[in-house]
Amino acid sequence: MPESFLNFKDSGCSSVEYRASPQRMFHQPSLHRSSVCSTFCTDGNVQECLLHITQEMASLGLSPIWVESTRPSELEVVAVLNCIHDLIQLHLKDLRALENMEVEQLKSNSSIDSLQITSTQLKEELEHYKRENNGLHERERQLQHKVKSLQHGLKNEKEEVQKLQSIISTRAGQYNHEMKRKEREFDKLKERLNQLLSDKKDRKQAIDVLNRVGRADGKRSLWKTEKTEAKREEEMYKTLLNDYDNRQRDLLQENAELKKILQQMKKDMVSILKSKKSTKTDKFERFQKEDDDDEEEDALNSTKHSVELFSDDAREQLTNGVRLQWRRLKNHMETLDSKVGELPDRDYSSVSGQTQEQEMESLKLEIQKCKDFIQTQQQLLQQQLSSPCGEEVTLLPTKMQQEKERLEGEWETLEEQRQIFDRERSNFTEAAIRLSHERKSFEENRAMWLKYHFLNLSPFPDSNKPEMQSSESPFSIFEAENNPGPAAENDFHSLCEGSRTKAVSASSEDRRQ
Repeated sequence: MPESFLNFKDSGCSSVEYRASPQRMFHQPSLHRSSVCSTFCTDGNVQECLLHITQEMASLGLSPIWVESTRPSELEVVAVLNCIHDLIQLHLKDLRALENMEVEQLKSNSSIDSLQITSTQLKEELEHYKRENNGLHERERQLQHKVKSLQHGLKNEKEEVQKLQSIISTRAGQYNHEMKRKEREFDKLKERLNQLLSDKKDRKQAIDVLNRVGRADGKRSLWKTEKTEAKREEEMYKTLLNDYDNRQRDLLQENAELKKILQQMKKDMVSILKSKKSTKTDKFERFQKEDDDDEEEDALNSTKHSVELFSDDAREQLTNGVRLQWRRLKNHMETLDSKVGELPDRDYSSVSGQTQEQEMESLKLEIQKCKDFIQTQQQLLQQQLSSPCGEEVTLLPTKMQQEKERLEGEWETLEEQRQIFDRERSNFTEAAIRLSHERKSFEENRAMWLKYHFLNLSPFPDSNKPEMQSSESPFSIFEAENNPGPAAENDFHSLCEGSRTKAVSASSEDRRQ
């Protein structure tokens, strides 16, 4: 805000600077102005006041009201009035400018308030949009997860459809094969019937039996006429067709039973394979799948071959043989699982790790004891060096020599123990490596034996079984599992002896201390 400055000098006083705002000056009461005027100009300082007023007027760019050449009493009234008018105009102009500035300030304050309100609203909208964006991102993530799950389900459904299509195609092939076979058999039966009929018609005359044996029911036999012959032929055809239908039903029933047996075998095989541990390699699983496929193919071939056997004895022998062999296989696998479960679950690697940690802890304790002993010796030496007196001064060199020799001997023993510890650690690591290799070879032998077992076990009694090598027998595997090897045993015994010697040496050192 503009301010007016009034500098005036009183007589016998220093100059005073008076500052006041235009509004304050405009609204001041008349009494105050009269007092200021009365104190500003007196009879004694008229010339000085005129000079001061002319200077102020010149600084404001107005015409002077008094010139030094004229006398003070001779003032120009017109110039004074003009100056007063100009001053009033300047004052009004300043007031208008002040009002305009106040209005502008109010406008700017209102605009600032409105801008602050809009900024807060925009911030709130931004936060709201951010929350909406986060919600949309979360929804998008959920939708993506749902899409992935649906894709996974679609993939599984496609696989199921492919499996069902393959099953339908195989069953359709089997059905077509059976239909063709039965059509061939039906054609053969037709040819046989036609042959029998043609043989009857072309049969030559022969001697007829006169005295026939009577019927079991006591009824009289009918006369041989064309009707009776036709009736008998019809009955014969009916019996043949009934026998054919019964035979077909028996074959279908037998086929269904064999399919049930095969399905049960598959379920048992899957359950046995699922009960195995997860330590088997992928190679063994591939071999196992191939063995299962081979066994299924052999079973299907054998069932196809057995379908051709029409006697009840052959069918019973087949089913009983399949069930007996499968029960043997199942019992054998259960015994193997029980044997494997009875074996200790601890790995040699874990045992070796525990023993190694124990040895490391014992050796660390021994090293710490030796360090403590050396520190105590050093403290004693420092005490002896710091307080020598009398005869001890003369005996000090000999004692120091003895202590030095003894410390050197102990240092040599410590070095030997460290070397022994390094050797034992290297031996221990080698033994652990050998144990891991032997365990790996044992797992490979076990996998090969299980492969051999699944390859050579057949559900039929007349299957040719190859001979089994002695290295792949279950007894050799069990012995290898219980006896990991002479090298490992020797290493273990050597480690035990080394730990005993270290314990004895540690106890002897404690006694010396």
